[in-house]
Amino acid sequence: MRRLFPDLWQTAQQKQFSSLTVHGYLLDRPAGNALFYNPRSTGDFEAIGDVGGISHHYLSHCHEVSRSLVDVAQRFGSELCCHALVERYLSGTMPADVYFSSPATEMHAGIEVIHTPGHTDNSVCYRYRSPHGRTYLFVGDTLYLDHGGWNTLVVAQDGGHYRDLAGSLALLRTLDVDVVICSVSVGDMKIVEVTRPEWHRIIDELLRPLVGA
Repeated sequence: MRRLFPDLWQTAQQKQFSSLTVHGYLLDRPAGNALFYNPRSTGDFEAIGDVGGISHHYLSHCHEVSRSLVDVAQRFGSELCCHALVERYLSGTMPADVYFSSPATEMHAGIEVIHTPGHTDNSVCYRYRSPHGRTYLFVGDTLYLDHGGWNTLVVAQDGGHYRDLAGSLALLRTLDVDVVICSVSVGDMKIVEVTRPEWHRIIDELLRPLVGA
């Protein structure tokens, strides 16, 4: 496990579908540590335990569901949190402890939950204002890095829709963000620090092909 910022850790790299690079992210905070996404491996459990374990495990959407959710919950006693529409994908693993269903934004345990359908109908992003000065945005797969450039993907069979994605990106554009953290990448994974103009430029470029889609 690698420390990125004073309160943010990245779990070891894994591969999914042979082409995707995957990491989980542990947020170290006094209210209880939060794990974002699903690292799908027990390899970092000892290191996670050394920094206080996990109180809440946040999924960004249904593609992060696997049996490893059970491993995390059993090892750390953490609460699984996700959008309500992820529930049907959890069959054969475990039910979540917290389901988000508001169509807007809400707060949960000090973390802002931002509903961002488009990639799937159950996608959410999470924003956290670190006391160390940066604001983190965990975007899941709403946008992702593809060999260093930003891209999007709509998965229609899981409820994704271009119109919803355009609306979600427009919402994300309005947010103050310092660090953008996606759940997967094609090629090397990067944690991207952005200024407000850079963030606007990223979103505007992603929105352009979606207009009228």
